Amino acid sequence: MQTSGNKIMINLVIYVLVFTLIVCIISGLMSYFYGNIQKINRETKANSDYSILNLYLLKTVQTSNLSIKNYGLVDYDDTSSYYITFQRDDGATTTFIKLGNNIYCNKIKLCEDAESFKIIVDKSERQSFSIEVKILDKVYNSQYALNY
Repeated sequence: MQTSGNKIMINLVIYVLVFTLIVCIISGLMSYFYGNIQKINRETKANSDYSILNLYLLKTVQTSNLSIKNYGLVDYDDTSSYYITFQRDDGATTTFIKLGNNIYCNKIKLCEDAESFKIIVDKSERQSFSIEVKILDKVYNSQYALNY
C-alpha cells in the first residue's frame, strides 16, 4: 500500500517529465521556425542585392552612345571574378567589378556576399553581354544589349 508521501513523489516525477516533454516540443518547433526565418532573410537579401545590381546595369546600358571599353578577369582574385567597363562618347566611364565578396559600380557597393560574378560579351550583331552572379548560393543570370 502506498503512502501519501509516495503518491506526492510519483505525481511530482510525472509532472516534471510532462513539463520537460512539453518544453522540448516547444523548443523544437521554435528552432524549426527560426531556421526558416533565417533562410527567408538570406533569400530576401540575395534578391535585394541582385535587384540593385540589375537596376544599375539597366541604367548604365540604357545610356545612349555607350560602348564596352574593357572587360575581363580581375587579376588579383583567385575566384575567377570579372569586371566590365563602359565608356560614353564624352569619355566618362562606368566600371562594374567584384572585389572580395562585394560587387561595385565605380565606388558604390551594390552587392555583398557575392560568390561569383561572370561576364560574357557578345559583339556579333549588336554589342550585348550576359552576367551570371552567385549571391548566397543563389545563381542569377541576365542578358543586356547596349543602346546606340
